[in-house]
Amino acid sequence: MIMLCLYEIVDKCDTQWTIHLKGANDLIRLRRKQQTALSKSTEPSDPVTGFAEQFFAFQDVMGRTACAKEVLFGTDYWKPEERSIDLWMGCSPELVSILAKITDMSRTRRQYTSEEDKSSYFLRAASLERQLEGLVQEVGEGEDEVLAIVADAKRLAAMLYLHCALYGSDPTTPLVKSYVRQILHLILNLLDRGSTANVTWPVFVASVELDPSDDELNPDSETDSGSGRAIVLRSLATMADSTISNIARTRAVITKLWQTRDSDLIKGATPQNDCNDWEWHVVPISNAMSLA
Repeated sequence: MIMLCLYEIVDKCDTQWTIHLKGANDLIRLRRKQQTALSKSTEPSDPVTGFAEQFFAFQDVMGRTACAKEVLFGTDYWKPEERSIDLWMGCSPELVSILAKITDMSRTRRQYTSEEDKSSYFLRAASLERQLEGLVQEVGEGEDEVLAIVADAKRLAAMLYLHCALYGSDPTTPLVKSYVRQILHLILNLLDRGSTANVTWPVFVASVELDPSDDELNPDSETDSGSGRAIVLRSLATMADSTISNIARTRAVITKLWQTRDSDLIKGATPQNDCNDWEWHVVPISNAMSLA
């Protein structure tokens, strides 16, 4: 089922791959139910089963950050105290657990109407923000610096995602600009090192929140500057040759969003219907994306 899922992702990256995702979820839930009935632990009994569950759960969480659909694989698939960076994921399970919670909150944001509900919502958001700020992702013995850079890029992207999805920040927000530039600096570092594995998601998050009127990486420098969009396109071109993913779909979504932002900038258009920037610009065009 993993191979079927990967085939559909690489082929067209449309809703077909999510069918296999849902099928895998049903099988995993059935296995866990049977284990519970036998009074056994629901933890995978062998490494292959463990990897399969993690593969599908990770694909689910990362893809749904963009489209804001309900997460199939809940937070129980992730150990919130596990800070060791997973080589395949490029981040810690704790970070993925936080991302799943952010996505869940973003989906229910507009359901909080009373002052008490809103207060509870912002307290929870602030708690997740503090967790991300203090998150330490541990590199295993013998693993190189590149893995730590990738993990930090994902942590920063998670901070950026939280502020946009939960607090309603947009590309013109100073904090958003800061996070975007920090992420792109790390991506540029990885490009110079010739390693762009596991960075599809941070590249995507940074690119969709680039300010079209201010995308210079070092705006205060007269000598060391560069376009954020150019760095994104360069990284996508590099990843296309080294990543088992559909970079063409990712690039298409990013460029379409850039065109929309450019048009909105000219027209002076802003999000409507109580939507925040992420809901208005990113969610509608990001269904069934694979960003793992």
